[in-house]
Amino acid sequence: MTTVLLVEDEADVRELIEDAFADRGFEVRSADTDTRAYQLLEQQAPVIDVLVADINLGAGTTGFDVARRARQLRPELKVVYITGHAAHLDRFGVDGAVMFPKPFNPRELADQVAGLLDGGTAVRA
Repeated sequence: MTTVLLVEDEADVRELIEDAFADRGFEVRSADTDTRAYQLLEQQAPVIDVLVADINLGAGTTGFDVARRARQLRPELKVVYITGHAAHLDRFGVDGAVMFPKPFNPRELADQVAGLLDGGTAVRA
């Protein structure tokens, strides 16, 4: 089973994404803060297949920072950033990461992540 670490500080958005991923057959581990994301990474990095992280997490560090730590633990980890704001993926993002801008349909995000894991590239349609 594919395991997704979802890092999203907005509860309603996080729940919609969790449901879409679960419907797609993914196991979802969720964090609402950077601190919780770092804890999950330290505990479960070997089983996480993809990180889906909001860039702006409110307080604390950013999704960019979470992804850098995740890649230290799992260099091959797939990373998808989600954001409602323009972001500098090429400047702050980890290599090979993709951006999925908000607003989006959570099922479309789940389908794109599945495609990315199957060797494709997640591209917003």
